Amino acid sequence: MRGRGWLAALVGGLAGFLLACALLFSLLAPRRQVVARWDAPDGIHHALIVDDGPSPTALFGSVHRWRLYLGRDAEEPSYGHYVSLPELPDLYGQDEATWQDSRVNWTSAGVRLTFPTGHELFVPARAYTGGR
Repeated sequence: MRGRGWLAALVGGLAGFLLACALLFSLLAPRRQVVARWDAPDGIHHALIVDDGPSPTALFGSVHRWRLYLGRDAEEPSYGHYVSLPELPDLYGQDEATWQDSRVNWTSAGVRLTFPTGHELFVPARAYTGGR
């Protein structure tokens, strides 16, 4: 009888652990949703703001993992150059329109993004042109 009690406790604990893991995964799983897009004048390259979903450190900062993607895949970003975006006050937690208010300047030297907060990010063209 005692052996069955330990077995039931072990199975119950394992089931609880697996349920907690599934819940954590569903909360932190990447979404990869494109929330803003700017096309280069050449029509080949694109700049996308990607929301990768909740941050694992959401309790300590932003609830999203925002990244800038530069590359050729405009609909489903894959191969290209990614830049993690830093915490920008008055920009995180906002809707798509806030990102769309950013200014993008494409040049042969690279692309410069100016966010509504005034912060700027420059990515040289060699980071997202060419290939492997």
